[in-house]
Amino acid sequence: MYKFYGIWIDHAHAFIVQANKLGEMTIEKFGSDVEGKNHGGETLEHFTIVNQNQHNERRHNELNAFCKELIKHVTDADELVIFGPSTAKFDLEKEVKEVKALAPKLKGVETTDKLSEAELKDFVKKFFAL
Repeated sequence: MYKFYGIWIDHAHAFIVQANKLGEMTIEKFGSDVEGKNHGGETLEHFTIVNQNQHNERRHNELNAFCKELIKHVTDADELVIFGPSTAKFDLEKEVKEVKALAPKLKGVETTDKLSEAELKDFVKKFFAL
């Protein structure tokens, strides 16, 4: 059966919405291990430049690992959309484009606010005109 996927992502978590042409939908939530902007209760302004660079590199690597984990759940997609409020969607887009079998199935990257589960499903339904 034809599978549509929508991935809503920010730096803290992601939702994968799966739909088919019959209008059946499921949603799954994934938490991320991406380290927040605060490290040990201190703001980044208190770090040295070296520590800031290490922190940023670690955060980048954690986000890439999170994106790769999400991609494992949508490898059977026929069409895919990525959406969300933060820049994490662009990191996910980059990782998707590196998967040759999945890259042509990416139909869009959209900016949205935080959405309820019902709104997530509605977004995917409207995007794919289901």
